[in-house]
Amino acid sequence: MKVLVIDGHPLMLSAIKREVKDHKPQARVTLIGQIDQGIEAARNQSFDLVIIEIGMAGASMQAVREIRGTGRGFKILVFSSVSETIYALPAISSGANGFLSKEQSGDELRIAIDTVLDSKTYFSKNIQETLLSQVIANVDSADHNPLQALTPRERLVMHLLLQGNKVREIAGMLDLKESTVSTFKANIFKKLQVNNIVALSGKMEMLR
Repeated sequence: MKVLVIDGHPLMLSAIKREVKDHKPQARVTLIGQIDQGIEAARNQSFDLVIIEIGMAGASMQAVREIRGTGRGFKILVFSSVSETIYALPAISSGANGFLSKEQSGDELRIAIDTVLDSKTYFSKNIQETLLSQVIANVDSADHNPLQALTPRERLVMHLLLQGNKVREIAGMLDLKESTVSTFKANIFKKLQVNNIVALSGKMEMLR
């Protein structure tokens, strides 16, 4: 079995390799510390499993989609330090076979590995409970992606904010009152659970 591990922290790379080798002694593990090099390896080599940290520099849901888009059919497990309540479902929607928080134990990592290699989807118990609650409430799981909560006009205002435009400038572009744009901005921050543009930019990098 061949495993590709993409993580920006050298100590974490070593720890993951140790866990994989302890669980799958015959596994051949490739360690890569940069997302672009990891995607390139996925394009050009064959792996049974890719374990990726989406919280590292340059990583995002797009990285998961690019790895899935190679068409090589390997399993993808997101093993990350970012919030599973926010990012687990978007990761699965982007093509991952499972999402595991780094707060979980090594034993849980082994369970996640076995689950995705068995062509099943891995979620933590917390996310499973969330999904069950959605089923009971008859809510589409796609609604769990915070971006789905934004209206088309809020998405436009967010895009302009991320380009560096001020509220007054956006009001002029869209022929709106400044107070209206400020309301859109406040709604965006509330729905995406951020307090400033820097945090908004970081969250968008992760979710896109």
